[in-house]
Parts: sequence; C-alpha cells; structure tokens
Amino acid sequence: MIYADPQQAAGPIRNALAQAQRILLLSHVNPDGDAIGSLLGTMHVLRALGKETIALVTSPPLDYCAVLPGYDALHVYQSGEALPECDVIWMVDVADLSRAGAIYNEHKEALLSRPLIIVDHHATNNGGGTVSLIRSHEPSCAEVLVDLFAALDWPLSPDAATCLFLGMMTDTQSFQTPNVNPATLRRAAALLEAGADKQRVIDAVFFSIPPATLRLTGIAMAHLQQEDGIFWTVVTQEMLRAAGADEQATDDTVSRLQRVAGMRACVLFRERPDGTVKISLRSVPGVDVSAVAQMWGGGGHRQAAGATLKMSLEAAVAAVLPALRQAVERQQHG
Repeated sequence: MIYADPQQAAGPIRNALAQAQRILLLSHVNPDGDAIGSLLGTMHVLRALGKETIALVTSPPLDYCAVLPGYDALHVYQSGEALPECDVIWMVDVADLSRAGAIYNEHKEALLSRPLIIVDHHATNNGGGTVSLIRSHEPSCAEVLVDLFAALDWPLSPDAATCLFLGMMTDTQSFQTPNVNPATLRRAAALLEAGADKQRVIDAVFFSIPPATLRLTGIAMAHLQQEDGIFWTVVTQEMLRAAGADEQATDDTVSRLQRVAGMRACVLFRERPDGTVKISLRSVPGVDVSAVAQMWGGGGHRQAAGATLKMSLEAAVAAVLPALRQAVERQQHG
C-alpha cells in the first residue's frame, strides 16, 4: 500500500513492526548523505524502541558520513554474502527496489518474501513495499522520516537528530534547492531542538575536503564544455589516478557544475573501472533530468538524477547530450 501522508502511514508501519524484533535497514547503492543519515537516524530511533537493527549498505558511504553517531554499526555488503536474518526490512531513500544494487540482485526473492517498509522522496518511486510512504515533493528523505517519527510519536535522540540533520542538509545543498520551503526549515529547527550537533555536521561536510578532491575538480573543470545553457565535463580513470582521488571526489565537480552562471542543465560523465559510464545530471526548475536518466534505467529527482550507461565514454556523451538538449528545449517552449 502506498501512502503520501505520514499520519496515514503511521498505523500500518506501527502494525508491521509490532511483532518484529530484528529489522534490516537498507538504502541505495553508492549512498549519499541523505541515504546514510536516514539509515542511521532510523536505526537510532528503532533501537530506542528496543528493536534489534542491522544497517547494511551496498558500497562505502561518502567520507563525511563517518562523523555520524552509529557509523561503526554500518556493514558494507560483499557479493555472495547471505542476507541477514530479519523479521522486517526497512528501506530508505530508495527510488526503486533494484537501486539496492547487489543486495537486490542476489537476494530479490528473500527481500520480497518479508514485510517491507519503504520511506522515500523520489518522484520516480512507484512503491513496492508492504507499506510505502512516498513524498516526492519533499527535499530529502530525512524530512519524510522526521514527519513520520512525529506521527508515530517516536522521540528523536540527539544521535538520531544529528544523522537526520546531515541527511537534510546535504540533500538540500545546505537549504539551497528550489523545493526547500518553510516546513523544511521548521524540521531543521526541530532537529536542532532535539540535540542535533550542527557544527559537527558542518565541519565534516564543508571543511574537510581532501586535497585530492580539489585536484580532480581542477582537472575536470579544465575540460568543461558548454552549449546553450548546457554544461558538461568528463572524469576518466586516468584523471582519477592523476589526482590521486577516488570516485567519491566527483561529487565536488557536480556541485560546482550546477553553480555556473547561465546553467540550465549540466551533466558529469564519469568513466568507471568496469567500462560503464555513470552520469550525474542537474538542472534548474522546469527542466526534468529524471526523465533523461530513466532512458537508461536511472532515476532520481526532476532537478537531480543519475544513471549508469553500459557503453564507452564517447558513446555516452554522444547519446546523452541530445536528450538533455531536448529536455532544455521543452522547458524553453513551455
């Protein structure tokens, strides 16, 4: 059953957890701050209720997430591992079940055989859980959880509040995204009142950028191209080696791309070790890049989306740019 109202979802979620003791928490592959903040925030809330939790991620989180309380409880899944025994599965910030990556690919039947709670905010999410709370207009999954926990009357500890605050702040780009509204700021205030460690989060996200990340951004921006409000660049494996950076470092390049004057849409093409290409798309309101990402099995938000293309870097650039031009033209012509 799919719900858009936390008040309506609260009862079914409470019922799904009533007899459950061991809960498996999952999020999407290549988890960002909202994914990990939401995952760990939920973990703290459930543990306070006396539930046993297993927080499982498909790949290592971004470096700044290491400051979050409970980070050491995260287990990074390795291909071939058994799925942990559990009574209920709770997925956060997952636009589609397949976005759980190798966990879904290797344990699809087991995932679908258990009660499944989904809490998310992606416009491309069509549900799929026993209970699904989807609020696509919210800037972050952390905000959906704040409202849900309030509806359930489940208290937030300072640790839970810190995790959710990081999720909210990173997915709104420090409250800069167009969908930030007064309710967003009220939720942030509520988290601070609950004891969220704001300075700890800010120091980790904004004042701990590795030198290798800046080197990579400089190399990538030297290859910046533009055409009629569309900006793009590439990051190759050779560039990563030259900068001494890992794939996480490309997030800085994406954030800078979308801040260029005159940008209507932008895309970073990142060559991956297996020969595929990861695209990260951003746009201004009115240009739907999630539709572009869906052409290659990806998804996300209207102004922030991504996909993985099974083709060479040159082929990916040739395929994506025309689709992005069409998205921009549709916005210009109404």
